Amino acid sequence: MPPNKKPIPTHFLSLPLTTTSSAPQWQAALQNFSADIQALRPCLPSVSASSSTTSSLPEPATRPIIPVKAIRPVGTLHLTVGVMSLMRTEEVDAAVDFLRRVNVEGVLAEVGGRRLDRDRRGEGEAVLMEGKGPDSSSSYPPLTLSFTGLKSMRSPASTSFLYTPPEDASGRLYPFCQALRDRFTREKLMVEETRAMKLHATVLNTIYAGKVYPSKLPAQAEGPAVKDAEKEHGSEGDHHEEGHLTGEPAGGDHEVAEHNRAGSKSGHPDHQSLKRKKGKRRKQAVQFDARDLLERCVDFEWARDVKVEKVAICEMGAKKMLDENGEVVGEEYTEIASVSLLL
Repeated sequence: MPPNKKPIPTHFLSLPLTTTSSAPQWQAALQNFSADIQALRPCLPSVSASSSTTSSLPEPATRPIIPVKAIRPVGTLHLTVGVMSLMRTEEVDAAVDFLRRVNVEGVLAEVGGRRLDRDRRGEGEAVLMEGKGPDSSSSYPPLTLSFTGLKSMRSPASTSFLYTPPEDASGRLYPFCQALRDRFTREKLMVEETRAMKLHATVLNTIYAGKVYPSKLPAQAEGPAVKDAEKEHGSEGDHHEEGHLTGEPAGGDHEVAEHNRAGSKSGHPDHQSLKRKKGKRRKQAVQFDARDLLERCVDFEWARDVKVEKVAICEMGAKKMLDENGEVVGEEYTEIASVSLLL
């Protein structure tokens, strides 16, 4: 790959959060959340009212504040460990093979051993446990997470992306995910990330709501909010969500990149879509003021005791699921490989 050329994201390593037992919880929470946001009327970021060139944009009174379509389907919920750029079949095969060889159960037992050792010794560094550790099947319980509250990856006064953070009483989630990321990065199977990891389950992203605005507004119409939106999504070749463009800690996510794949028939991102010609219209996220919503959702419980059952490599771009009548009943990411995490 030529120097300074950004990797094109094609896959991601994740911890899926929708299981047989957790799906009803997530579904009920998302339905309640949907009803809640439809009752809200937060303020839109301001655009210069003096410009006559803004007439092509909907008026705030009629423009959807938080489009319901921005809520992520239950089948897409996950934590992203890292993003991959696997452009050739050989690279995909190598990533799948490595996932099957990495012994994720052993990695989880290893970080669990560090935690247990610190608890026993009550002091700084823990003894590094190699391999699976002693009697790992009985020593270490499954990785179980809960999700409460709502956060914005950037300033909630003007955002397009909200998530719920994972709660892990065992303290193993972050060390486990970081260990996986380190291993895949060393094998050159994952896009290198130098910023701190910030795991999150995306529950709302307005870029999925299908709004299209001019790719470049005239200079006199560029208020602060418009500039922020251009900064956030103007360089759509970036392979992370808002954090990648704003200096936030790395979430390792990928959803903005998925929209670069629109129109691609090859299964890889449409590289030409990353370089839109001036004057073309492109998809941009609706920005909204989420402060009231975040305050109302401080104690909102999304799901409790979600057992992480596997580690999976998925393709970018959630696929629609159809019933026997051809009606869309949900969305899911295509899993190309997974390994069990149930010890």
